[in-house]
Amino acid sequence: MLGWLYQYYMSEKKDKVGGLKNNAVKKEDLPVVTQLFTPKWIVQYMVQNSLGKLYDEKYEDNNLSKHWEYYLKHEENHHLYPEFDSLEELKIMDPACGSGHILLYAFDMLYDMYQEAGYPSRDIPQLILENNLYGLDIDKRSQQIANFALMMKAVEKQPRLLSKLHRKKEEIKINVYEIVDTDKSLSEEAINYFVKDNLEKKQVKNMMSQFDHGKQFGSLIKPIGLPYRKMIEEIINIENQSQDLIDESYIKELKEKLLPIVRQANLLYEKYDVVVTNPPYHNKYNPLLRKFMNDNYREYKSDLYSAFVYSNNRKIKENGYSSLMTPYTWMFISSHEKLRNYIMNDSTISSLVQLEYSSFEEATVPICSFVIHNQTAHTNGEYVRLSNFKGSQLQPEKLKYAANQIDISYKFISDSKSFDKIPGSPIAYWAPEKVKDIFSTSETIEEIAKPRQGMATSDNNRFLRQWYEVDIKKVGFGFENETEAEKSGAKWFPYNKGGSYKKWYGNYEKVVNWENNGENIKEFEKSVVRNSSFYFKEGITWSFVSSSYFGVRFAPKGFLFDVGGSSLFPDKNIRFYLGYLASKVTAYFMSFLNPTLNFQVGNVGNLPLPIFNEESKSYIEEVVDENINIAKFNWDTYETSWDFDSHPLNKVDNEILISNVFIKWVEKSKTNFNKMRTNEEKINKIFIDNFQLQKYISEKVSDEEITMTLPDRFQETKSYLSYFIGCLTGRYSLDIKGLAYAGGKFDDEKYTTFKPNKDGLIQITEDQYFENDIIIRLKEFLAITFSKVTVDENIKWLAESLTMRKNESSEERLRRYFMDEFFKDHCKTYQKRPIYWLVDSGKQKGLRTLIYMHRYQSDTMATIRFEHLQEIQSKYQNEIEMLEIRLSNPDISASDRRNLEKSKESYQKKIEELQEFDKKLAVYANEPIDIDLDDGVKVNYAKFNYVLAKIK
Repeated sequence: MLGWLYQYYMSEKKDKVGGLKNNAVKKEDLPVVTQLFTPKWIVQYMVQNSLGKLYDEKYEDNNLSKHWEYYLKHEENHHLYPEFDSLEELKIMDPACGSGHILLYAFDMLYDMYQEAGYPSRDIPQLILENNLYGLDIDKRSQQIANFALMMKAVEKQPRLLSKLHRKKEEIKINVYEIVDTDKSLSEEAINYFVKDNLEKKQVKNMMSQFDHGKQFGSLIKPIGLPYRKMIEEIINIENQSQDLIDESYIKELKEKLLPIVRQANLLYEKYDVVVTNPPYHNKYNPLLRKFMNDNYREYKSDLYSAFVYSNNRKIKENGYSSLMTPYTWMFISSHEKLRNYIMNDSTISSLVQLEYSSFEEATVPICSFVIHNQTAHTNGEYVRLSNFKGSQLQPEKLKYAANQIDISYKFISDSKSFDKIPGSPIAYWAPEKVKDIFSTSETIEEIAKPRQGMATSDNNRFLRQWYEVDIKKVGFGFENETEAEKSGAKWFPYNKGGSYKKWYGNYEKVVNWENNGENIKEFEKSVVRNSSFYFKEGITWSFVSSSYFGVRFAPKGFLFDVGGSSLFPDKNIRFYLGYLASKVTAYFMSFLNPTLNFQVGNVGNLPLPIFNEESKSYIEEVVDENINIAKFNWDTYETSWDFDSHPLNKVDNEILISNVFIKWVEKSKTNFNKMRTNEEKINKIFIDNFQLQKYISEKVSDEEITMTLPDRFQETKSYLSYFIGCLTGRYSLDIKGLAYAGGKFDDEKYTTFKPNKDGLIQITEDQYFENDIIIRLKEFLAITFSKVTVDENIKWLAESLTMRKNESSEERLRRYFMDEFFKDHCKTYQKRPIYWLVDSGKQKGLRTLIYMHRYQSDTMATIRFEHLQEIQSKYQNEIEMLEIRLSNPDISASDRRNLEKSKESYQKKIEELQEFDKKLAVYANEPIDIDLDDGVKVNYAKFNYVLAKIK
């Protein structure tokens, strides 16, 4: 019989087309899908704390609740549950049921309840399916799987069920339906046959129009009020009224085209004791869905799941329960504040579990699961915070433990009505009363300056560049206002766009096209220019999105800013407020306002305002200023800073060994690092004492909280070699600080001590073939910067820093680095916008030449073809001829012969590669291409796609 049922199910679904919401799966894959989207333990938590809680509070002496592993039992039973006389009246709904995993677990719990109530086991499965469980889904295959799974569950409990039904020629009514679009082919005649008058006809048509896009809107549709149960009975029983063939055709139409609409409308219109679901998460609406959300869920439209939270709550009876698994962003971010207020004003959070980001093996997502109780008489709820327990295996174990303990550190009892003490009403259930009092009695940061969001260009590829891509002479630094900037004639201006976690100073890498006071951006219809009166002002900035801490930085004058680099502009005491925002106290307050990865301007504006006298403020500003200077010094030691002047390993005090310079650099960096730690701890203590939070926060600062970069020999060596490449191309000069050339007219007089290569080109070869060989030039560089007598020792130190192969010489290691590794490192350092471009003939490494993009000329490719490719090809041919002479010696050993043959074959492959590559290079050499630095690396690099190495 089971085999027959499965075959029936499979044959039915073959005729249908649809995509399973949780991926289309085969029967045997169903458990994987269930685990992927709603882990079993979360399903158990949701059902145990909604259906289970209802049962436990109605039947206090039950023996079932003690076996529910994830049940957060309240200390006091308030006897608040929907009224029902028997279990058969209890209704549980999943409005986005997918393949039915929530309904399946609810079946198990209901079965135990029926048994405890004394029902005959043979009757229970049918009673549950026909009376208790209800579900809807927009996907046909999902609905079929859910029905099949529920029937299998019933057969598991009552193996003779199918034979019984077959014998009595009965069917079990399973109340899980596919949501369908209105079938517009339903004829007027069939409708007229069903309705009694024009009013009923109008009502039926209005109902049908609501489901014109049933697949789009699903269970969020709000059906008009009609006697749906009566309509269903009338359609089912209408067959008894059949008079002739025409009547039969109308009846068939009504059953096939109207009945499904009435059934789904009825399920959406009904009230339930319990609604449990894992709703869809989506906020990229098409125009149709956007209009629907605006019309029906305007205050909860920021995400589909938000609308489901509201909609589900409207479906439950007074004192009923709604349980969901959703992202936990609704608990904190401003776009969901109205949802939070609705929940707190109209109901109560009975329990909530906040998961850790890695609680799902398949993805890193912010998830919570919670139960809403439709009553406001008793508003305390149980909360479990699993945020500190990493990994999908640990999460259920910690919840299970919390369910059986009264007093543990990650379990809280909180009053839903107390959340509005904190601005924005975040669900900060773990906040101590002390913190709530601080928020409720303090003025906020907005009192001294409102945090500002910057512009949204809506096309960053067009309007933004990394500063090192463009002609540096077109970049305007340090202007105090728009008037000065416009008069300067500059095109590109510094742009704060957030970036990684960085405190005090840094992340200053981007420039924006604000030529002629932003003329091009303002003309672009999709761009949004906000708060332009604050452009170029000195202020405080932070990263809107961060995977770690709240990184707040000083924003010097001359910057514009982005949404991702939101900013604050106090009229005075900027460094004082920077110190406060960078302190642990702010991080602590932010953990209640918004413990997600997004630090919104509203959260910063709602921070309590610290009150200090001017003397104290002045002291804090001195300490902050020292931290800014330390952070700036650290930032500027890397060539991606526009204030970089020279590599720290190149700054010598009569030192002739690079190893000694490195040791001194490490010592200085550690001193600065420790000084910053001391300063941060001073600042923390001052603000902790000010708010009397000694019980909750330690002023101590860990290494990972300090955003200075300490020297690492491996990375520092690669950075030094990059600086050498910069000197070799003419970007830097040993005679001047900072950039020697990054656009404009090239001036040879800037390079006296160390001459760069002609045209800014560097040919890299596997052996020494030319006078300007890269290793020869490196030795020359080291001889000038350190000493001629220590060149070999310094070469060895650099090579050993990179790790060496067995029997590899220092020069071989460095040559291999330039040949095979430098460009990859360069792309990483310059965020896939390399300023040194690699002409690469292919895997045989026949030709590898670096081009400094700022020195590119229209004849650069012709130069490389005639002066690099052809010359190296000639060298390879000479090598082959020399090898042939050696091979002609009859006295050489067999092993030597094999090695020589292998070398000859290698050179031959290089020549063959260059012959093919020459055809590609010739296209660019014969038809010179100009580049415009304003277009950036991405556009310009693509012009030479066939001869340049791929950017990785």
